[in-house]
Amino acid sequence: MANSPVWAGTYVDDSMLSGSDEFMKSTDVTSQRFEAKPKALDNFVFAGLEISTTDRGLCLHQRKQIGKLTMLPPDAPFSEFKSRLMSLGWITHTRPDISCRVAQLAQTSSSLT
Repeated sequence: MANSPVWAGTYVDDSMLSGSDEFMKSTDVTSQRFEAKPKALDNFVFAGLEISTTDRGLCLHQRKQIGKLTMLPPDAPFSEFKSRLMSLGWITHTRPDISCRVAQLAQTSSSLT
């Protein structure tokens, strides 16, 4: 275990640990003392990111998060629009290709308030 890498992630009240089999066994003590979700070895969600392994490595995506963004009717409250815009902002963490357009949309919408 001395030369095995350990990965840890924390976001607000969500945490993730990964490492060798020996390390994962050592986390059992912590899991017994503190409330923890069941261990997931593959296909799990951490801070809104869906994480799975493939034969080429790790796959990170936000398909479920993106799928929740449905079209708004024209008469929807502005607060609902702002909520969707904030969700898009979160999605840009894994989709830098849309970050410029989301930023432009946010700038335009700020002049509407």
